[in-house]
Amino acid sequence: MSSFRFFTILALGIFLSGRVSAQEPWTLSGCIAYAYQNNIQLKQQSLGVEVARNNLNQSKLGLLPSLNSGLSESFRFGRSVDPLTYEFTTENSTGASVYISAGVELFKGLQNLHTVQKNEIDLKKNIADLDKAKNDLALNIARLYLQILFNEELHDVTVQQVEITRQQVNRTRILVDAGSLPKGDYLDIQAQLATEELNEINTRNQLTLSYLDLAQALDLKDPDQFKVQRPTFETFAVNDHLGTVNEVYQAALGVLPEVKSADLNLQSLEKSLLIARGRMSPSLSMSTSYGTGYSDMLKDFITGQTMALKDQLDYTSQTSFGFDLSIPIFNGWSTRTSIKNARLAVAGGKYQLETIHNQLLKEIQQAFADASASLEKFKATTKSVSALEESFRYAEQKYNIGMLTTLDYNVAKNNLTKAQSDLLQAKYNYIFNTRILDFYRGIPIDLK
Repeated sequence: MSSFRFFTILALGIFLSGRVSAQEPWTLSGCIAYAYQNNIQLKQQSLGVEVARNNLNQSKLGLLPSLNSGLSESFRFGRSVDPLTYEFTTENSTGASVYISAGVELFKGLQNLHTVQKNEIDLKKNIADLDKAKNDLALNIARLYLQILFNEELHDVTVQQVEITRQQVNRTRILVDAGSLPKGDYLDIQAQLATEELNEINTRNQLTLSYLDLAQALDLKDPDQFKVQRPTFETFAVNDHLGTVNEVYQAALGVLPEVKSADLNLQSLEKSLLIARGRMSPSLSMSTSYGTGYSDMLKDFITGQTMALKDQLDYTSQTSFGFDLSIPIFNGWSTRTSIKNARLAVAGGKYQLETIHNQLLKEIQQAFADASASLEKFKATTKSVSALEESFRYAEQKYNIGMLTTLDYNVAKNNLTKAQSDLLQAKYNYIFNTRILDFYRGIPIDLK
């Protein structure tokens, strides 16, 4: 390998590694957009949409007249009947024929029209099902994304607590060396530091696992460089008015794709019932055809020679035009059975739609309960953290001058740490639950 080529490859490798290491953090909207483009389940479901679209196009083309043509050539040996002269012959002969035909259904109980309408509904239903799959995927990604943000802040809290305890270990060692505190206090604070370092390791592992969960949900091949962007939540504010269950429920009925899908499914079943009824109606069709041919056995009546090709095509041509009326009389009650089953399917579709409405109402009621609970917990923990921060500052001052035991100091510190953890959990629960309510209102999921 030449030196120039070697250094070119080396420089390219350094450049690409720099690009990877400098990868921009992922926003929530970026994660959702990436999932929409790359999720295998969504790609599979989109194939169903294309199949439904093809079925619709085919049913529309089925309304057009049919047109067919054909050309045949035959070689006859021995005794045979000439298809043009209808005479027996023992001589070898050849012949050819060509035809063109057309047909159209004039009436078939409106089955074709209802089939087109049903396929239009089925296409819309498949699109609604795809939209629901996208919504489910977006909600799952938002949940995993918020879990990462929670674990990041929780890890930051444990890191801060470890640093504070380390400083207290140094201060305690100085006080113990000076004889102001017993050695037991130094051992207690060291034990507290070891506990908090273990907590920091646990929260770091939880953060790593939460990153892995989101990376796997996105089907990322190399999750090592994957990082999310932490929102500033500049517009984050506590909203005491969450709305009403009925207001959100009415909005959800008009925007959620699962409701639309259930309604379209009922409409499709009703069209299937009309198609089944149409099979009881008479059907009327019209057809026409034109054909001609050639045979070396067809003789000219005057000359006795084989008739010329042009004359044969004109002589043997035939045109037909006709109507076909079919009236169903008895077919083993299969049509009536199909109608009964279609009626039962319509009834089942109505029950399914009602079930979707009831389930949606229950989900919204649960979302309101969760949002209200998280709101109250957020308010309470905010006050608790504020009070415990002030209490800990006072305890820290007393501990630094030897007026507080290590045990009491650790209790105050642990209480603050737990309250901070509870506040983070309440904060992200509140954010997620309020975003769920916005989702039911038709507002896209975002963390701005």
